[in-house]
Amino acid sequence: MMRSPRWSLLCFAFLLAGCGDGPAGTETPPSNAAVNVGNIFFRSAHNGSVNPAVDTVAAGGTVTWTWIEAGSHSVQFADVILPGSPVFANNGSVFSLVFPTAGTYPYDCGIHGPAMAGTIVVK
Repeated sequence: MMRSPRWSLLCFAFLLAGCGDGPAGTETPPSNAAVNVGNIFFRSAHNGSVNPAVDTVAAGGTVTWTWIEAGSHSVQFADVILPGSPVFANNGSVFSLVFPTAGTYPYDCGIHGPAMAGTIVVK
């Protein structure tokens, strides 16, 4: 008896659906994230997303921005430059921030605005 290709594909799909680490959305987010800052871009070091760079961390996690190119860039949330956020940073400058509370935190560059942006998702 010959089975149809549809039957094989359906079985394969069910097998794949059974693979994984549990229900979707139950993965534990990392405790740290890193963002590279360059010439008019924020880039997630984890997933490569750019403008917006999107990273997820666990509540209490730390995000670190590292300037990989010299330039005048800052990290600001809700149009307020955070204390210690370098506005005129040199190559190799580093800025870290701890996110104690779950939520979604969009940010951008105080100089370039939405053309240079990112989002931190805290779970």
